Amino acid sequence: MDFSGYLRTCREAIGLTQEELVFELYSFDTEQFGGLETVTLSRWERGITTPHLSRQVSILKYFQKKKGIALPCLERFSHDELERMICETGMHNLLGKSKKLILNFPSKMIGADELLVRQLRESSALDIIIDINMAIDKGFHHKFKEIPAQQIRSWALHPSNTFFVCHYKKQFFGLHFTLRLKPEIFEKIMSREITEKELILDDFASFEEKGSNYVISFFAMNDKAATLLFIRSYAHLIANQKVIEEIGTSVIMEDAVKLLKNMKLTLYKELPYDETYTLKMYREKIDSFLASEYILKMILSEKNCPET
Repeated sequence: MDFSGYLRTCREAIGLTQEELVFELYSFDTEQFGGLETVTLSRWERGITTPHLSRQVSILKYFQKKKGIALPCLERFSHDELERMICETGMHNLLGKSKKLILNFPSKMIGADELLVRQLRESSALDIIIDINMAIDKGFHHKFKEIPAQQIRSWALHPSNTFFVCHYKKQFFGLHFTLRLKPEIFEKIMSREITEKELILDDFASFEEKGSNYVISFFAMNDKAATLLFIRSYAHLIANQKVIEEIGTSVIMEDAVKLLKNMKLTLYKELPYDETYTLKMYREKIDSFLASEYILKMILSEKNCPET
């Protein structure tokens, strides 16, 4: 779907005529939509012209207010449909360069269709991949977690959590692990009132209640695997946006900090970890996280997908 189709779909979903939407947009943001005419809106909806990205973001924020969710009118799409909508080049560029989190395993001979992303709980190598994750964390000096394998295993099996794993010919190629926490527990984690080791199964939010996503691990053997893992993660966020309040994580690696800044997460708190490292907490509301010019270009602008 491009922006013209999105605009038309959302307008019809809230039951407005083009004339009514022009008036509503003007009332919502006079600076952006002063002088907007119905003929211009009609051209936008037919794809003849396209509003500037700043106007697209303002339109999205208007729909957010009307519908009460981050990316209105996309919640009806399946995970697979959303994944196909996300621009692969744009996601690759969003991730940037990381020598530690994303390795440079030769990928010229590996097609994206040969890489498979699935939930860890569906994998026959669940325990092996958990061991790999623990080894990677130790290699990154993430000793502040020190979570037992059995605890991670129970998290991976919980239906609310998303433990995505990338495989190539049944071999491990990357992972992206996220916990879905109850908002009050997420707040305690972000403030370090409790640590990851202290989490219990009752702290996870079900899909019948609001929750917040807390990323605990990410690693990929090459940029293709990293891109597919993040496409799956973003598609999951969009598909479940109605029940997600915030996104957050805690890091000590500079490579991770660069990635989080690319993703437009906000630094929330810094705490000394030891004489060498500082623990940095990043978070963002789901509506701000998804409603950015870059995300719009990646999802709703096929012709203007961010290029290198």
